[in-house]
Amino acid sequence: MAMFNFVKITVADIAAMETFYTGALGFTVQNRIDTPAFREVMMAQKAGGFTLVLYQHTDGRALSNGNGWGPLGFIVRDCDKDHAAAIAKGASEVRAPAAFGGMKVSFISDPEGHEIELLQLPAAA
Repeated sequence: MAMFNFVKITVADIAAMETFYTGALGFTVQNRIDTPAFREVMMAQKAGGFTLVLYQHTDGRALSNGNGWGPLGFIVRDCDKDHAAAIAKGASEVRAPAAFGGMKVSFISDPEGHEIELLQLPAAA
């Protein structure tokens, strides 16, 4: 049986994106790979769960985020606070925090346009 372990996103500026994900969402760097063809930074949060891998081609090719995928989803304790903190660290607002079925949800984009969903569960959850 397979076990979900990581999500990999392709980025243009790996250093800037590492700074964003560590500063805005609390990731820490677990490992790095640097080859002539690509670079990767493997990142995780204290609570674990999965690894976020930042991937950069080193051949200068142009990137396009496309629209065939959904947002990276994060459970947060305070949607309003975490949304504002991410904006202060360089994210762009897609949708402001709003109540939804007993939860609160918002959407932001990281500095390179990857969409992120912040979800605050009901207090009893």
